[in-house]
Order: sequence, then structure tokens, then C-alpha cells
Amino acid sequence: MRLTQTFPECMDCLKKLSEEVIQITCGDQNSSVQKEALRGALCIIDEGEKAGLTSPEIANQFLRLIKNISGVKDPYARFKADEIGHAFKIFSEAMRHVGNDLRSVVSFAALGNSLDFFKVPVEALADIPKKVKEGILFHRDDLDRLDEFLSRKSGMILYLTDNSGEIYFDLPLYEYLKKRCKRIVVVVKGGPALNDLTAMEIKQAGLEGVFDEVADTGADGAGVDWKQASEKFLGLLNEADLLLSKGMANFETTYFHALPLPVFFIFRVKCKAMENFLHAPEGSFMAMWRDGHTVG
Repeated sequence: MRLTQTFPECMDCLKKLSEEVIQITCGDQNSSVQKEALRGALCIIDEGEKAGLTSPEIANQFLRLIKNISGVKDPYARFKADEIGHAFKIFSEAMRHVGNDLRSVVSFAALGNSLDFFKVPVEALADIPKKVKEGILFHRDDLDRLDEFLSRKSGMILYLTDNSGEIYFDLPLYEYLKKRCKRIVVVVKGGPALNDLTAMEIKQAGLEGVFDEVADTGADGAGVDWKQASEKFLGLLNEADLLLSKGMANFETTYFHALPLPVFFIFRVKCKAMENFLHAPEGSFMAMWRDGHTVG
């Protein structure tokens, strides 16, 4: 069952997003450009709902349209820079309280997923230092499955990233996994997609050279845009033994996608639609294992 088919309220969120991006990209332009972008975006949202597309699939279509109409290729560039700056400050403060065990580093990575393009970074990150000290409980806790996998099969892991500032909070988990697998590849977006991480943001974050291997999805879309994914990324998937997926958009686009390898999802539940789908309170954290198989 597709998320947009189940929860029509996703459409309200998509309309809000389209209006926000149009304001960012077309705010100083004439109203005819704004109207053209809005008409096109609303049409895409309506058609996407009828076709049963996921929210990220619909968003990716109208984001590309708005970029083309406005000529602004990276609408969230300033937002990402601000997010990276604030995330580094919080990371630096909280890192000393993070343990070296699997649960601690996964919890820290999950807390990093509190970042959201609908919230200013200061607000999104405000409670992280406190939560690091207190610890978090996962509403869905499959950490034992991940630990079992790492003990049994130390092969290749693809680490699918999400928000730009979140990458700092991924560092302890990355270092932990690096010690327990033969190869780990960090995957970023192939181009600007909301506030998501690209190779450019890795550079801005001062993390060039930190990761052994960095690849991208080949697409400038939220989540994984499977129709636009590059042959290189798909080839890495065929080689990998595990896909570690951060964030809600990656969950939405990957959970229903048939993959032969297992996937471990780490994310925070950020909306009512996902709360209803997962039967998990908004604001709760998920550490979810999915076996590799065809999902219907």
C-alpha cells in the first residue's frame, strides 16, 4: 500500500512545500512566473495523487519544474549552510556524551534525523544534547538484527544519507560500521534536493577525506528516485550486502521498492501520516530492519 494512497493529508503538506519553494525561488520575480510555477506544481500534485505516487516522487517532479521555471537550481542553499553551522555546534557539544556501542551510535544518528526542511535548524536541534544524555527509546527496535548481521556477515554496506547537517551525527555510526565491515560507501544525492546532503555539503561541512568512499544516487531527488538513479548507484546496490537508510523520504521511497538485500532504516517520525502508517507516535524514533525480498 502506498503512503499517498493511504493518507490524503500528504497532499496538504506537498502543497505547502510547493508554495514555500516558489516563494524562495520566485519571490523577487513577477507574479506571472509565480503563477506559472504554482499552476504546474498543483497539476503535478493532483496527477501524482491519482497515480498513487509517494510524496517524495511527487515532490521531486514539481521541484524540478520550479527550478526550471525560476532558474534557481538550489533553492535551499542558504538553509543548508545554516543547518550545517548549527548542527556542528550541537554535535560538538553532544559528542562527548556518546558511547562507543552500537545502540549509542545508532541513537545519535537517529537524533540527527530531527532536522527537517519545515523547521529552522535551531528549533529542530534544540533538545538533542538533553536526549543524548538521557538516551532514547526506539518505537521499533531491530538493533539486534543489525548486530546479528554485522557479527555474521561483514561485507559491504551502503550508507544512504539524508539531511545536510545530519552528517555530523552519522560520523560515530560510520566509524563503528567501518570497523565491522569490509567496505562502506556513503551515498549522497546526485544534485540539490531540498536540504539533503550532496558532495558540495560534505565539502562545506569540512568532511572531505573523512569517508573512504562517497557515491551519489545520480538524481537530484528527495529519497531515492529509482527512475533517475544512475547505473553506478544501482551497481553498488548489486554489490552491497546491506543498505542503511537514513530519514523518512528514503524510507518512503525504499520500503516498497523490491531489493534483494536487507535494509536497515533509521529515522524520526515527523508527521501524522507516517504516525498513522507506522502506528508510531509523531516524534518517535525507528530502527527498523527489512529483509531483502519483493515487497507488494
